[in-house]
Amino acid sequence: MSKCRNFPDVLKSLHNTYKGISGRIAGCIKKLGIPSAVKTASGRIRDKFLPCFDRKRVFKGLFTFMIIFALSFAVMSITFLYANSSYNSAMLRSYFTSTGIMLMNFLPIFLLMAFIYVISARLWAGFAITGSLFLFVSFINKSKLLYRDDPFTTEDLKLFKESLIMADKYRIRPDFLTWLFIAFIAVTAILLKLYHRTGLRRKTRLFSVVALGMAGFITFGGFYFNPDIYNALGDKTLINTWKYADHFRSKGFVYPFLYSIKGVREETVVEGYDEQKAISYINEFEYRSIPSGQKVNMIIVMLEAYNDFSQFEGVELNVDIYENFHKLQEESLSGKLISNVFAGNTINTERSFLTGFTYNPEFQIKTNSIVWYFRQQGYRTEAMHPITGNFYNRASINKLLGFNEFHHYDNRYRYVQKEYLEDYDFFDYIIEGYEKSRKKNRPYFNFSVTYQNHGPYFSDRRTDVDYLKKREHYDEATYNIINNYFSGIAKTDRAIKKLVDYFRDKDPTIVVFFGDHNPWLGQDAVGYEMLGINLDISTLEGFRNYYATPYIVWANEAARKVLKRDFRGEGNDVSPIFLMAEIFDYIGWKGNQYMQFLIKLKGMFDVVHKVFYKENGKYVTELSADSAKMLNDFRSVEQYVRYNFLEKP
Repeated sequence: MSKCRNFPDVLKSLHNTYKGISGRIAGCIKKLGIPSAVKTASGRIRDKFLPCFDRKRVFKGLFTFMIIFALSFAVMSITFLYANSSYNSAMLRSYFTSTGIMLMNFLPIFLLMAFIYVISARLWAGFAITGSLFLFVSFINKSKLLYRDDPFTTEDLKLFKESLIMADKYRIRPDFLTWLFIAFIAVTAILLKLYHRTGLRRKTRLFSVVALGMAGFITFGGFYFNPDIYNALGDKTLINTWKYADHFRSKGFVYPFLYSIKGVREETVVEGYDEQKAISYINEFEYRSIPSGQKVNMIIVMLEAYNDFSQFEGVELNVDIYENFHKLQEESLSGKLISNVFAGNTINTERSFLTGFTYNPEFQIKTNSIVWYFRQQGYRTEAMHPITGNFYNRASINKLLGFNEFHHYDNRYRYVQKEYLEDYDFFDYIIEGYEKSRKKNRPYFNFSVTYQNHGPYFSDRRTDVDYLKKREHYDEATYNIINNYFSGIAKTDRAIKKLVDYFRDKDPTIVVFFGDHNPWLGQDAVGYEMLGINLDISTLEGFRNYYATPYIVWANEAARKVLKRDFRGEGNDVSPIFLMAEIFDYIGWKGNQYMQFLIKLKGMFDVVHKVFYKENGKYVTELSADSAKMLNDFRSVEQYVRYNFLEKP
């Protein structure tokens, strides 16, 4: 009890002690003349850098800051409304209840608006430019999510021309809300121009630019691109945690859009890259040519948005739109291709197939590919696509991948007809290419990418035939989308038969068909939902439904005799990087060093995906220790082969 009664005295004693010590320190500081020195220095700084330091200007400056803050918050709120393909109240609330998400989406908008204001000394210009820019990219994001279930990232900026063409085909136009926001930006900018007169002196502008530069450096040079912060933000209860698009939209739009820069920075060296280890793997193998007498023609056709929907229990057809495809399956080696994309981004599947690389940037140099291998073996290599060669910069990159020629709409097919060539007519040019090689007495390698069956499929009726049986609960618009898609598939079925029948009695020839990805069937995959198709990628069934497309490897009788293979049976599920290795392995060809490495790798795991792997014939979410190490080593080998061309000895 005595200790308690004396406690106030202890506090009083401590206070007196502190007072005495602080007094002595203050006296020492005064004797040293520090206060006057600080006062003099601060006065000089104020006179030199802040000549406008008076109450009136400070008030105006603070008022301007508050306006910029409020306008930035308004622009941020607009971007939140465009972060999803449709209005999502729960997701919208999650943005505003997360300080982290608001901060990360707000900062870029605020810094840009403030920077433009400081540089131009016009607040209306800062707001008009910033507001218009973020509204524009947000609108693109919403449209891309709507039609492709894929967000707008910084990588898409490289495809600006392609985006304009696709926007026209999908009839992407501003809706009422977008016009309302455009009006808001215009009216606010006009009011700011008329009524906001606060100017900035040159020294103040210089100081502000430096301050904003430092703020930007701290923001974008540090925590903004921190993966731990990025992965921690976003309400995981509102999304499918297996989908990249859902993770993206759970964080708003501005933040994940700018964060995607991290993914497109092509690193000179991948993380953990070990060049010596990569070389040691490559040196395990020797370049092997195709055996004498086995140089059969290779016709590869990647079918746009092609899948066999008759396999799904909920799909009933009035017309057998897969009749020829199924007959071809019975006399072929067929399986499933597990792509990494859905309803778009064709180039991902295409270049992974051609190169065997999981990462395919905008190639700038001559790059190893299966095309170069066939070219080294004396084949005439040719690529075809009925749409513009500017898509994904194919016109330039296909040369670097080894194609002797690339025929596309710009350099050939626009002289044939104005509209794109449908598969039935397009396949005639594959036949023509083969005949040209035959006359030159050279084996032929053709890689063709179709365009028929590319979306949009439209919600109004475009065909008189009901390919899909109607059910009472079917929505009319969604039914039309699916039925229009099936109309194109029916045409492709006839084209497949035409091409295969032509090669039946020709020189030894292998024909390969595969789909690049599944089709878009309405906003938020509503068509799949209507058909009762499970797309929950956290389940194996949903994963395969979402990412799997069929592949067929057919050989004519002459090729079967030459290669001594029957080319019949069920093939393995494989990633695009392994499809050519699967074909080589089946035939018994070795290929170059990298192909042999892929065949070895395929013996351990043949599906490499961000959701599931397939190891030793079974789907798993995590690889075993040995396979995980091999996958890590594969990254180094892939990196090495991408930049070190494998010449024929």
